[in-house]
Amino acid sequence: MNFYTPKQMAEKWGVSAQLVRRYCKEGKIKSAIQHDGGWLIPEETAKPNAPDAERHELPALVKKILYQHKRNNHFGIYEYIQVNLAYSSSRMASNRLTRQQAEEIYRTNRISPAFEATKVDDIVEMKNHFICMKYVVEHICEPLTVTFIKHLHYLLTYGTYSDQHHKTGVGEFRIKSDKMGIPPQKINKALTDLIKNYEKKSANYEKLSVDLDRILDFHVQFERLHPFDDYNGRAGRILMMKECLRFGIDPFIIDDKRRGAYNRGIAQWDEDPSILQNVAQEAQKRFQNKLEVCRLMQYHRPANDSATR
Repeated sequence: MNFYTPKQMAEKWGVSAQLVRRYCKEGKIKSAIQHDGGWLIPEETAKPNAPDAERHELPALVKKILYQHKRNNHFGIYEYIQVNLAYSSSRMASNRLTRQQAEEIYRTNRISPAFEATKVDDIVEMKNHFICMKYVVEHICEPLTVTFIKHLHYLLTYGTYSDQHHKTGVGEFRIKSDKMGIPPQKINKALTDLIKNYEKKSANYEKLSVDLDRILDFHVQFERLHPFDDYNGRAGRILMMKECLRFGIDPFIIDDKRRGAYNRGIAQWDEDPSILQNVAQEAQKRFQNKLEVCRLMQYHRPANDSATR
């Protein structure tokens, strides 16, 4: 009898390795055995019956992204999301790397000289963003939790100047008051309540249709909490991408040219939600145009070229 690791079984069942390990710990896989601190599962084991929230068909775009991610394919929609979300979101946070440099770092782990001096932090932030989005893709269908969001922040900030000089809490809520967010002692409860309310409404994938407005509202409330010392915007925009993919909503990437309208949309969400809605819907159209280009490239690509799918 052959045995699979949780990671191998996760690929076979089309779920995350974290979920398989959870099934093992909870005793849902009766045939699983512990060995050397890990789990081994007989290859013929059937997938346990999942709760309603886990039993759903992956959106076609998510399947494509997971396929390209696992095979490290270039020139596909997964790379487009990685490079353009990292570049656009970081640019909004004053990162000065060019899109070409971001693409070069992603593909080759190198960077060409620029006309101006390059901050080391800009490079570290870009690399961290790629790692963070990779983690999100691997956990795309999992619900939001405080722990998940803290880990995203940790991945975004690890190794930066602020981390090394202890200027910000890496993966931890801020402990000082600022003008942008709520008092630090209220952050944990406020974020827990925000997630609970969001996930309560989003508890059943098969019966509940999550719309763009709900994701935008969560983003606005998250930004207003301002739970971390820094990187709140980048973390929030990554979460929007995750939730769009999770619920089969057209994803979007807000670029630096729309920064003014995006910030106004957050500030005036309660009075006029159409500002942020228009920014997101316009970005959705640009993303859909890119998807169509990818489809055309795939159609005209030689049969033996599997760079995209």
